[in-house]
Amino acid sequence: MRTAGATCVALALVAGAEAAEPLKVCLLTHNAPYSDRASGRGFDLDTATAVAARLGRPLEPVWVNNGEKITELEDSDFPTRRLAKGACDVLFSVPGPARDSLRGMPQLSLGAAYYGAAFELYGKAGETRNSLRQLRDAPVAVQAATVGAFGLRLVGAKIRTSLSAGEALGKLASNEADFALVWGPAAGAALALSPQPAAVPVAQYTPPAALSWNEHPATRATDEALRADIDKALRALSASGELQAAAKAQGIPWHAPFAVTYSLGEMNNLR
Repeated sequence: MRTAGATCVALALVAGAEAAEPLKVCLLTHNAPYSDRASGRGFDLDTATAVAARLGRPLEPVWVNNGEKITELEDSDFPTRRLAKGACDVLFSVPGPARDSLRGMPQLSLGAAYYGAAFELYGKAGETRNSLRQLRDAPVAVQAATVGAFGLRLVGAKIRTSLSAGEALGKLASNEADFALVWGPAAGAALALSPQPAAVPVAQYTPPAALSWNEHPATRATDEALRADIDKALRALSASGELQAAAKAQGIPWHAPFAVTYSLGEMNNLR
């Protein structure tokens, strides 16, 4: 039989749960594989759901309209101003360092890196060339005006310009290229929309530091306690394998945070 004291404790816990403030997360409406409002899918959406559960707070997605396209690192429209103005509490998958991704936003801060993302190399089955330096004189499809394209120029590859990740991967099937160098998350989204049997990840390829970034949560600088709680939740989700499973479900190649990431010095090391 439940005692009066136990009933009071249970009621207090329920009241506490009901009073918990929602975790507001800004998400782009059309940003596969990170977030997509129509399908209710995306790695950042899954991450936000899991983090909110760890914090014991309900999730409140704050959807921000953007263009219907797969975003690359260079053209992602992070809703940092919404975060700064208090429309949400956190953004996920923000590349560091802060001086690059939070340029002109001193009121925001990055939390700890919780995964890495990079330009990935795709080729045909059995391909043994597995580093950028081995691509000299090789025809390589890459999206125009990306860091990946610049890296290929430095190593002397024969660039086959593409307008999207999907188009770059498609050039393998049409034999216009031997390789495709594609931003990893964008490749996952493109292959989910249009599978390309001819395009497989090159075995033993390790992204060079020049084409790698670490991804962080971003919060307002004054929200130190929240940032610490989110970092703790993300560490636990990584340790349990939940983050890795969520990335795999969206076709995102998984990397633990890199020790060294993009810089002009690392880019020069490709020469």
